[in-house]
Amino acid sequence: MNEYTVFLTITDRTGRADPAFAITALAVETGRLEEAEGRAEAALTGLAPDTAWLDLAPSVRREVVTRVRAVPHHAVDHTEHDRAPARSASPLADCLRSLAADGPFAEIAARPYTVYVTGGHPVGDATSAPFLADARAVRPRAETRFPALARLTSLLATAAAPSIDAAVPDEEDLYDAFDRYTLGGLA
Repeated sequence: MNEYTVFLTITDRTGRADPAFAITALAVETGRLEEAEGRAEAALTGLAPDTAWLDLAPSVRREVVTRVRAVPHHAVDHTEHDRAPARSASPLADCLRSLAADGPFAEIAARPYTVYVTGGHPVGDATSAPFLADARAVRPRAETRFPALARLTSLLATAAAPSIDAAVPDEEDLYDAFDRYTLGGLA
């Protein structure tokens, strides 16, 4: 049995200046998946499906942070590709390599895990990159099997930039709801 289930949201930012890609990952112990899904659903009650973090009123952000603390999780990571294009053949693969090698996800990469991808962006040439290539299974369309955890991961993706920039106070920082998280780039 898999020890972890990882939800990935891929954000394509090629239409903007650097970073070109970002990956947001939420890991849950597989034995707690159903519980995590139920608690994520409760935590996101009342939010529109495609809500971005900064579109929410500060009072709503604080309430969601409090509710998300109840979602069982192992770790959260957000990695932005901020390297010069000349230094990378595949920005998405670079992000996946970083995920597999650094922080709490390096520990997961050494154990059995399944990946569910959400965000609507295909992994394309990154399927052979560490973290995807080493998973027991990579499943697209996480939202069809675990809609609340997929939504939570997508919401985390929208909360990353203001969290990195410290543009929201601590009590409104969605990442603050998690015990272990990493935010940053590859530079």
